[in-house]
Formats: sequence, structure tokens, C-alpha cells
Amino acid sequence: MNQYGRQRFQYDMTAFVVPMILVGLVFWALGITPFGGHNLLISDMGTQYVAWLTQFRHAITTGQFSFYSFSLSLGDNAFPLVAYYMLSPFNLLLFFFPANQVPLAITFIILLKVGTIGFSMSYYLRRVYHNTNWQNLIFSTIFSLSGFVATYFYDIMWLDALILLPLVILGLRRLVNNKGTVLYFFALWATIVTNYYLGYMTCLFALTYFIYFTFDQQTEKQSWKQWWHHNTQAIKRFLITSVLSGLSTLFVLIPTLLGMLKTSKQSLSWQAFLPTPQFGLDAFAQLGLNAADYPQRLEHDPSIFVGSFALLLVLLFFLNKTITNHHKRTTGALLAFLGLSMFLTLFNTIWHMMQQPNGFPFRDAYFFTFIVVISAYEAWQTGAFKQTRLVLRAALIAIVLLAIGYLTAMIVQPIVRRWDDLANFYVSPRYWLIATGFIICIAGLLFLYNNQHWHRLALSGLVLVTVFELSVNFYFGLKPAQFGNQPIYQKNFTIEKNYFNKIRRASHAFYRVDNSNSLINAAFGETYNNYNDPLLFNSHGIDLYSSTLNESTRVMLNRLGFYSKNERRISSEGSTHLTNALFAVKYQLQMTPHDYDLIVHDHALPLGFAVNENLLNVKLKGGVALENQNNVWQAITGRNVHYFKSVNVRRTGYEYKNKQYRYQLIIRPTATGTLYAYFPNVSVANANIHVNGTKKTTRLDVSTQAVLSLGHFKKGERVHINLTSKTPLTHLSQSLQTLDQQSFNQSLIDLHKSTFKLDQDWRPDHLQGTITATKKKPLLFLSIPKDNGWHAYVDGKQVSIDRVVGNLSAIKLTPGLHRIRLAYRAPGFRLGLIISLLSFGSYLLFLWLRFRKRSASV
Repeated sequence: MNQYGRQRFQYDMTAFVVPMILVGLVFWALGITPFGGHNLLISDMGTQYVAWLTQFRHAITTGQFSFYSFSLSLGDNAFPLVAYYMLSPFNLLLFFFPANQVPLAITFIILLKVGTIGFSMSYYLRRVYHNTNWQNLIFSTIFSLSGFVATYFYDIMWLDALILLPLVILGLRRLVNNKGTVLYFFALWATIVTNYYLGYMTCLFALTYFIYFTFDQQTEKQSWKQWWHHNTQAIKRFLITSVLSGLSTLFVLIPTLLGMLKTSKQSLSWQAFLPTPQFGLDAFAQLGLNAADYPQRLEHDPSIFVGSFALLLVLLFFLNKTITNHHKRTTGALLAFLGLSMFLTLFNTIWHMMQQPNGFPFRDAYFFTFIVVISAYEAWQTGAFKQTRLVLRAALIAIVLLAIGYLTAMIVQPIVRRWDDLANFYVSPRYWLIATGFIICIAGLLFLYNNQHWHRLALSGLVLVTVFELSVNFYFGLKPAQFGNQPIYQKNFTIEKNYFNKIRRASHAFYRVDNSNSLINAAFGETYNNYNDPLLFNSHGIDLYSSTLNESTRVMLNRLGFYSKNERRISSEGSTHLTNALFAVKYQLQMTPHDYDLIVHDHALPLGFAVNENLLNVKLKGGVALENQNNVWQAITGRNVHYFKSVNVRRTGYEYKNKQYRYQLIIRPTATGTLYAYFPNVSVANANIHVNGTKKTTRLDVSTQAVLSLGHFKKGERVHINLTSKTPLTHLSQSLQTLDQQSFNQSLIDLHKSTFKLDQDWRPDHLQGTITATKKKPLLFLSIPKDNGWHAYVDGKQVSIDRVVGNLSAIKLTPGLHRIRLAYRAPGFRLGLIISLLSFGSYLLFLWLRFRKRSASV
């Protein structure tokens, strides 16, 4: 390796290592594993990503990967989840860690990604500006530790887009300058594949940057006609390469789109397309450090912090005369457009794939940051700081903007808190003073840098103050988080995993588990509601918390009485003996660190069983969960029997006080069995229900409606119930019903006579077995959500699958013994793969034709 090669290697390695060290020091100061006992089980990282990455690791290491998962509530297409969260090559690091150390692996993944952002940015600076000046690394470090990264680094699937952005833009510049299209093609392809969401934003930014770059290269005297003639070939190259690169990702995009159309994101809100402002002058506070910390992660202004050094330089970019007015105008127009894209709701919605973000706003802010850092770098390269008068002016502008931001925030904050309960909408104004101090310090060092006697010392000071400011911003932004406990996580995960393994070894049949008290909760500093435990422990359940949750499945379960906080969550809270039987919930697991209690639901039916064809006609209605369950069971059995029976209700006390209705009831069940309550307009968490003096509690804080079990009572037994409600209660006899245990048990005996006997070697995407149908029960019911990806075969012949009970599956059979096979293929994957291969082949042909054309011209 020659001297230049060694210098370049050292340059690249330093760009990679420095951000890693800085973030590593922040993690060390906060005691985050491997530097301490804390881990990053915070926000969505704790509630979602850890479970999904653990499941992904299990599927790959055991060779059981499939595009269908029964750990996604009742079961669902896993492709959208895999496409959004799992396709980063950095996730391969998971395979070097045991399952109970996935949070530790995530720490290393974050460090590697942050370091790679620095490397990628330094590579861009080296290739575009043709130097390996060590000062470049200040700017690559600024980008890798910018406010966007400090605020969103635990949304690790987004960091790949920041790694690839400099490569996309470098490739785009090469394309425009007719130096090749390969880098742009593959960088854009990788951005879309690793995370299609930010990949979509990158496509919009690539188009924006292409327009900017071609106009930026336009000379002052060049006419529009001359510009068009000069850029015609570049436009063709850009369109062909962009389209073919995008089409080459359709093996990911088509199945993902078809899957996401099954979620709540299929609907659009017209309010999201209004040209209304998203923020005010308080956004200028984001120019200072720690203007958005962890408690504000869900609601804050755009995270555009780049540190005082870059802030002053970008202002000097526009103030100095060494940079052409044309370049300043085009760059200013680009920054204004990107700012407007965040400011106006209409544009912001378009950038966020036609949906307003549900928390974690302004996910496109890093494009603005990228242009700011590049502009700051160009100001540094051109010596824009050499005029003391301009440095002073830039410092005053920065201080004034910061003051406007904080003063506006201090005025707005009390107003906002009147209607929105945000404990810490803005961080303390003391950071205003600290940020101002950093600006003054950087300005002073720039003054000294122009003095030959203080040149080196001032440069060292600029580097140290800049990395210190970036690190302080990262530290204080993360410090308020309630971290998880890694030793407890490792211990309790292992214990709980072993309990699940014992259940799994006891039976190879399909079943679902209701995990009523997870040990893993003790490892979380924040509230953990166990929505994704089925993914975490590779089990099957009903719960799920994900933006990919099938909306039809969620609505169906909610109408059957299960708790759904919002369109991204469904819980097993609200189950009954009947739904346990319907959904094959065979076990209820209760654990302590030393032992576990496995409750077997004898009433649970298997994954499939023969039912009456009346089930085809059942429609679920909203607000009548117990009635829906009764109608479903009547249709399944083909018997006109009331399995849920009303109770005799006598109201003995009633008062309206403090905007609450308080009821005292005496009821008498008309059948022996479990008594259930379902009040369609009452929040269970606020109902304060007492039964015979004992308060009824739920595992989750049920903020809306769900079926609530009040206990097992005999026919005619006297039961006292006290409850509160914000609205008057009507039709109490319908809201309080008993599941007639005798009638229900008799129906189960009958249904168990003809069940789907699943082969032991079943996989999530391949189920086969036998069942005997009868004239009275000619329909095979499957507690599998209806999905176009499932293909059913009866005795070797493909048959259609009917939708029943809102979103479940059924297959029509003739009387007799049948061999059933179910195979799952992710909808759109084959089509997408074919188009992707054809598009890639077309791009190779495009390259070959260009090569021949160039060879002929030579």
C-alpha cells in the first residue's frame, strides 16, 4: 500500500471510528450495555423492535423462516414487517449473540451504523471535493451525530437510509456529469430495499436534488433553452436509471404494498392534505442543543441540530462573497423547499408516504441536515470565516434565531399544556444559555483561527468543542429515558423461554397461549404491556402491537370483545371461555422466577374443526360483543341455543356525582357459569367495578371497552356489583350475561368429534392434515385470518376459501374423510420478483448499449 493508500485508509477508518467512540462514551456515561447494566428497552425499541429482531434471529437460525407467522396476532402476512424492519445487513450481527442478549447486539448494531454514517459522509466529501483533509472528518462526524440521529437512533431501521444518502447523492452527481450510473442505481436500490419507507423519501429527495444540481451547474448567462439542451441526456439517464432501480425493488415493494393495504394505513385523511402550518417560530430552538429530548420523541419540531460550528458556517455560506450568488440562490432555494416540505401539512404528508406520522414526526429532517452540513463544509473550504465582521454577524444571527425559538416556545408552552397533557413539551430554557455559550465559544475560536500564532490551537479547540457539543446533545437527549435492566432481562428471558419450550415439547399440535404474567416485565423501566410476547418467545397468541396489524382481524377481535387501544394494537384482554375454544387458546401460562403454573383449557378446540354452514351467514356488529359471540356459536353448532344468558338485575343504588354515574346492582344469574360484562360505552379502566366487595382488575389498563370476567357463579346466586360510568347505563341485562356452562360443554363434546387433525411436521406456511365432514357440519372452520396468500387443496384439488366471522377462513367440504393441504405464498412476491429480474436485466442492457456507444465514439 502506497502513502496515499495508507492515508486514505486512515482517513476512512477515523471517520468510522470517531462517531462510534463518541456514542460509545455516551452509552458508557449512561451505563448502557456493554458498558453497564442498562439496555435500550425504551420506546418502540422495547415494545416492538427487540421482539421482532428476536423472532427474526430465531427464524433464520432454526431454518424456520416463512412469510407467514402465527405470532402476529391470530396469524398474518409477515412480509411487510420483514421489509420494514429486518432487511438491514447489520441485522446479521444478531446471529453472533444468544437470544437473551439481543438488546446487547442492538447496542453494537447502533454503534456500527452510526460509525458507518460517518464513513459514508467522509467518503462523499473525499470523492466530491477531491481531498483527504482531516478537517473533513469534523463534518462527517456532525452528520453522524446530528439532531436527527440523536433523536431517532433507537429507530434503528431508519439509520441505513442515512448511511446510503451520501452514496445516492454521490452517484447522482456522477450520473449528471456523465461519469456512470452504477453507484446511483445500486445505492438507490439498497436504500429502498433496506427500508422502503425512507427509501420512498430518498426517491423524492433524489428528484429534488437532481433539479437543484442541474440548475446549480447552470451559468448565469445560460438561457432556459440552452439549459434544456445541455441537460437532455442527463435527464434521460436520471429517469431511466431511477425507474429501473425502483422497478428492481418490486420484489419487496409489491408484496409489502399488498400487505399494508390490509392495515389501517389503507385509508387517507383529508385533513392531512391541507396547507396548514406544522410548527411556528419555536422551531428555531431546534438549532440549539437538546431542544428535543427523549420525553418529546413523539411530538417535537424538526430535529435539525448540527452544532454551533456548522450553524455558523452555513450562515457564513450565505453571508460571504467568495461563494457565487448563483450557488447561494440555488442552495437557499433547496433549503427553503425542504423547510417548506416540513412546515406545510400537505407537503409533509406527501413526504411521509401520504400518511401523517403517528409520533416521531418530521422523519425527513435528515435531508435538510445533509444540505446544511454540505453547505457548512463548502463555507469552510472557501475560507468564509476569514472576515471577522462576517463571523460576528453570523454569531449574532444565530443567537437571535435561538432567542426567537426559545422565547416563542416559552410563550406557546403554557397554551399548549391547557389542551394537551404533555409533561415536558419543551426542555428547560437553561439549554438556551448553554447553546448561546457554545455559539460564542465557536465564534471566538474562529477569530483565533485567523491568527497564525493561534491557528493550530484554535483548530484543535474547534474540533474538541464541536465533538463535545454533539456528545452533550446526544447525552442529555437520551438521559431522561427509563432504561431497561440487562442482567434481569437475560435471566428472566431465559427462564420464560424455557417454560415455553416445555410446553412446546409436550405437544406438537397447534395451539395458542395466553401469557397472563410475563417475567420479562421486570426488566423494563417503562410500562411494558406484552403485546409482542408471542414474537419474543416464538409462541402463538392473540396479542400484537405493530403498524402492520391487519385491520380486518383487529376489528373482528374487537367486535368479539377483545381490547384494542388503537389501530396498531390488539390484546387478549377480553377473552372468554368461548373465544378460547374458538381460537385454539389451549394454555394459560402463569410464572414466577422459580416455577410456572400451566392452566390447560379443556374447552379449547384445535386450529380447525367441522361446523354448520350457517357460519357463512354470520355478520358481526359493533358494541354487542357477547351477542356476537352467542351468534357465532349458534351458527357453528347449528343449534338455536342461547349459550350466553341474561341475568336478573335489580338496581339498589344510583347517584350522579362529579360527572360520574354510580350504580349499585344486585343480580342473579339464570344459569351456572362464568359471568361476563361488556359495556360498549364505558372505559373498563375508569369503571371501578367491584363484585361482592372485590375490585375487578385487568392485566392492562383497558382505556376503552373489553369483555370482563366477573367470576363463576351458580344459577340464582346473589351477586353485588358496584360500578361507575361517565354515561348512563342502559340494557343492563344485555351487558351482563352468563356463559351457560352446561350447554357450552355439551356443544364442545359434539364439536370435538370432527376436528382437523394436523400433521406433526406442520410449518406456519404449510399446513396439512385430515378431517371428517358430515351433512350437518360440511364446513371446515379455521381460526386463521382470511388472506389471499393461502391456497387450499382438498384431496389434491384446489378449492376456494370463504371468509367467515368477519375475517376468518372456512372451506366447504362434502361428507366423508378428506385430506386438506394449506400452502401460503406471499401475495405479489412472485410477480415482484419477475419484474425485478426483468428490470435488472434491462439495466444491464442499458449499460451495455452505453458502453457500445462510447466505444464506437472512441
